[in-house]
Amino acid sequence: MVLIFTDNEQLDRDLSKKIENSRIVYYPDYILEEQQATTLIATIQPNKYNFKDFMFKVREKNLQVILILENDKVKELKDALTLGIYDFVFDPFDLDDVIKKITNPSQFSEISKYIKSILELDN
Repeated sequence: MVLIFTDNEQLDRDLSKKIENSRIVYYPDYILEEQQATTLIATIQPNKYNFKDFMFKVREKNLQVILILENDKVKELKDALTLGIYDFVFDPFDLDDVIKKITNPSQFSEISKYIKSILELDN
């Protein structure tokens, strides 16, 4: 089961049409209660949890998380990487970019440049 939690009605519908066995989610508690989900496609959105706390709880459920982010400068990227979230799609993006992440998760080598930047490592 793929949960879609983007807070964008059109994007939710478009993704739902293209992804078999998916469900649009409107509130975060549902994600934390869902027992059959394997993947969460999400954007950063306000809810009763702060981003880091919420994503920690999601990762505790061993869900693959695919984040749709505005760019690689958002402060939540550091928190996501720390929590082992390596699947990102940056605006502008194509629906197929998101869908590919479900079956082809990012490899460490693909996200290492973001980790180097956060850890301030030499190239």
